[in-house]
Amino acid sequence: MHLFGASLQNQIDSGPKVSVEQVSRQAGAASHLWVICWQVQNLSERRIELLAALLPHSQFRCGEIELAPPSEILAGESASLELLVECRESPGSVVENAFLILRVFWSGESWRILARLRVLFDEQGAPRTITEVVTTQPVGFSIRGGGTT
Repeated sequence: MHLFGASLQNQIDSGPKVSVEQVSRQAGAASHLWVICWQVQNLSERRIELLAALLPHSQFRCGEIELAPPSEILAGESASLELLVECRESPGSVVENAFLILRVFWSGESWRILARLRVLFDEQGAPRTITEVVTTQPVGFSIRGGGTT
């Protein structure tokens, strides 16, 4: 498993390397919906194909969205990812351990990128995410003996 913080220190050399940062938010059509945009920067030396995105936390949620066509992010480049997020938290609330999960294709293999988020709700109840940690794992790694039970 590949582990590094939002500051990108303590990197390990296997797997795709990315940074994830919220760049904007807009109120959606209903009071509990927000259009949130993240910048995903490819810090790897190879291109990344962004295939799908998911926010599975019950308090900060978006079902899996398949990107068709996939978004190609060249080495050193960035791409925007915009998702319609459902959240109903009160102003001043904090949601811990929300995840933005990206399914990507990198270096001939499928990978998952898991960005652990802390979500802060301002005085109007608008969400702002802070990326705390990003981990990567090859898809199927537990089947290949790399995971724990």
